[in-house]
Amino acid sequence: MGTTAASPKANETLITYVTDMHALISHGLQAIKKQANNLKDNKHQEAFRAVQEFQRTLESEQQLLADRVKMLGGKATGPLKDAMSALTGVTAGIINALRSEEASKSIRDDYTFLSLVAVSYLMLHTTSKGLGDLETAAIAERGYRHMARLIMNIDRLLPKLVVEELRQDGLTVSDVSEDCRKLVKQAWEEQASGTGMAS
Repeated sequence: MGTTAASPKANETLITYVTDMHALISHGLQAIKKQANNLKDNKHQEAFRAVQEFQRTLESEQQLLADRVKMLGGKATGPLKDAMSALTGVTAGIINALRSEEASKSIRDDYTFLSLVAVSYLMLHTTSKGLGDLETAAIAERGYRHMARLIMNIDRLLPKLVVEELRQDGLTVSDVSEDCRKLVKQAWEEQASGTGMAS
C-alpha cells in the first residue's frame, strides 16, 4: 500500500512500530558516535573504520524512519518504550564506559546492539507487510539487510582484533583469526543449507 494504512487502528500500530524503531536507532547512535570518537586515535584503525560505517549506516536509517513516521502522520520523537529501553540503555552504557584501547570489547557490544536493531527491523517488516504498508516494509527490509552486513563485518574483523590486543598485553598468541573466520563462515553455511546441528 502507499503512505497510509487501511484503517486508523492499523495506522496507529504502524506509527508506534516505526517510532519505536527510530527511537531505538537514535538511542544507540548516540553511543556509537562517542565510540567512534574514542577509537579515532586507536592503533586498530580497522575497528575505527568499522564503527564509522556503523554510524553512517545508522544515521541514514534514522532519517528514513523519521521521514516515514511523518508520512504516516506521527512524530519521530519521544523516549523508547517497553523492554527495548532497558536493553538499549545497558548496551549504550557499556559502550560509553569502555576505554579506547578495548576495541574488541567495544565492537562486541556493537554486535549486541546491531543484532537488536536487526530483529526489531524484522518485527517492523512483518507488521508493515502484514498490514499492507509496502513502503514501510521496504524500509524495514533495507534496514535488516544493512544490519546483517554490519554484523557479518564484525564476524570478519573481530578475531584478528582480539589477537592483536592479546599481543599488546604481552601474551604470546598464535594468529588463529583465519581459523575463527572459517568457523563463522562454515556455521552460517551449515544453517543456510540445513545441515547444521539440531537444536
